[in-house]
Amino acid sequence: MHDYKLYKAHLSELEQQLAGAYHRQLVLITGSPAWCYELLNSLIDENNTLVVSKQCAIKNSYWPTRTHQILGQEFTHAVYDGFSGLHPDKLAALAGTVKAGGILFLLLPELDDLASWQDPALSTMQSHGQSIDYSLFNQRFAAIIKLLPTFHFSEKNGYISNNTSYVKHNKINYEPQQNCVDQIVKVANGRANRPLLINADRGRGKSAALGLAAAKLAGKKVIICSTQFKATHSSFKHLANELNLQYNTEHKQLANLHYVAPDALLNALPECDLLLVDEAAAIPVPLLLKMLAHYSRIVFASTLVGYEGNGRGYTIRFSNYIKAYYKASKVLALDEPLRFAKHDPLEQHIRTLLALDAQYKELSSDQLEQPVHSEITQQSLVNNEPLLQQVIALLALAHYQSSVNDLRQLLDTPSQRIFISRINNLLVGVCLIAIEGGLSEDLALQVTSGERRPQGHLMAQTLSQLSFNDDYFTQLSARVVRIAIDPSSHNMGFGKKLLSYCESQVKSQCNWFGASFGATAQLLNFWQNQGFDTVKLGYQRDKSTAEHSALVVKCLNNKSAIIQPLKKQFKNDFFYGLLTHFKTLDWQLVSILIAGFSDELVSPETRERLALLVNNSFTQFNISATLWQVVNQSPSCMSQLTESDKQLLIKLVLQNECNEKVIQHLGLLGKKQLENQFKHAIKNLTSAI
Repeated sequence: MHDYKLYKAHLSELEQQLAGAYHRQLVLITGSPAWCYELLNSLIDENNTLVVSKQCAIKNSYWPTRTHQILGQEFTHAVYDGFSGLHPDKLAALAGTVKAGGILFLLLPELDDLASWQDPALSTMQSHGQSIDYSLFNQRFAAIIKLLPTFHFSEKNGYISNNTSYVKHNKINYEPQQNCVDQIVKVANGRANRPLLINADRGRGKSAALGLAAAKLAGKKVIICSTQFKATHSSFKHLANELNLQYNTEHKQLANLHYVAPDALLNALPECDLLLVDEAAAIPVPLLLKMLAHYSRIVFASTLVGYEGNGRGYTIRFSNYIKAYYKASKVLALDEPLRFAKHDPLEQHIRTLLALDAQYKELSSDQLEQPVHSEITQQSLVNNEPLLQQVIALLALAHYQSSVNDLRQLLDTPSQRIFISRINNLLVGVCLIAIEGGLSEDLALQVTSGERRPQGHLMAQTLSQLSFNDDYFTQLSARVVRIAIDPSSHNMGFGKKLLSYCESQVKSQCNWFGASFGATAQLLNFWQNQGFDTVKLGYQRDKSTAEHSALVVKCLNNKSAIIQPLKKQFKNDFFYGLLTHFKTLDWQLVSILIAGFSDELVSPETRERLALLVNNSFTQFNISATLWQVVNQSPSCMSQLTESDKQLLIKLVLQNECNEKVIQHLGLLGKKQLENQFKHAIKNLTSAI
């Protein structure tokens, strides 16, 4: 057993400084796993220390499969075992659980070896058949952490201190939280339909404020909703403290506060005087909108660093919607930390290491010229920190499922190509493309038959299984992982030009070009206008976006005939699906998809049948089957109709919606008006055939 008295003395001094400053610190322990584990075990107190590790060599080790299992808890100290894999989301979430005066211990190999070390986390970046023996993420991580004012215990170099100093007496400012509590109470007692949005960084007392407000509303029924019950423990604990009650962490009700999961809430729609939605960024925006429509007094609270799932898309889509449609709404930002004092070293270290503070600066209108496109390497991003920050910030700004892991994915994913657009050297567009396929025929046969599902190659696997054609798996294809354009430059054709440039660059390497995304009418319209064909629409809605996932593909060589059977099969599947699993699909999305289908010859018998029905006293019942057949065979006839006629025929005929719901959807006065509009739509349709 080594003598670690010197390390203990340094640690004891650090803990005294942190206690007076109400700060937290990162302590780095580097060396061989055995040395790091032995040192750590001699330093940590088992009580109230969370140890995130796959190794039983550390006392009380625990490895969460999901980040949500870490969130919403508090510990005196925490340990992250980097030898179990350096996963940014877990590291960031764990740092958020450390209380003032506490330490986050991070175990890693010696920093000079970090980039070439075989990090177990690398396997999550690799698709089948790919390997990587050098981590650019770890290269950057090591270079940055060397410069940070941290405590460093090294097997090779001993104790290293980077001039850390602390304010001896700090104060925590509770005034912003108290104001937040007052605003929540005001929502409950004030006028209806004045939603409150609380946006906060981790450790700002957001969840605590919800519990404190519930305590002030003792006479009212309050529901708290969150994807994870564990995340609401802080709210219940603060409610219990205020009311001098015992709190059992297994119980989902205390005094006037009840926990209800999002799906149960929307299924049952229980009555309440106030609905509190915690970690709202983790809930799909369409579900939040349903809550907003039903509950007239509602508070949405969320952490916006992106641990929760939807990341900054929550801010973009949801906050903007509320501001636009609820003029009396309020947005409150909790900036002052409560679990620790301002300028906390640990928080600043994690933000710097994982580029969580990356901010994108939009172009001004006088800078909008034609962009210059280029391909850049992952190494060039590591060598150019300002450009890396801009790329990360733009990707986070433009996408709804940003994650703390995005930086690692960007730098370490093999077979990824990165294309950018710049104006006057300022970034205006980014496109990430994964190169897929190129695998063996034996594996392709197993994938096609459904026996194997190797990691990655998402589009190649899907196309192989849809077509029963091994070419999609054995030959190379390019899949757009993400494409992001400067928000101030939208609707100027920049996305179209960047996509076209990417296509020209991958054409010599790949046979197919495609993308998969949550389908909206606007997005599908963009891709179909660029010559991509929709070949698949997921049967179930995605849990993050509440949208069906669409797969679009484009042939890059003379093998376009291979896609034709896929297009025809999808068309047949889709028309059947409109009567079953796509029955509630948004009609605008249905319209866009139909516009992408090819016409077939409408049989003379069908034409004659339609003419006879139209020229006689037809009813909705006796003509609908023929209409369904005509639109199936000649989808282009729908393009000639007005938007209201399209909506009517899609809902009434293609999706077989009941009359009452169609009347409601279209805002009609009753069945007579529906009948008249239906006949008018039929007349317009028949003239278009």
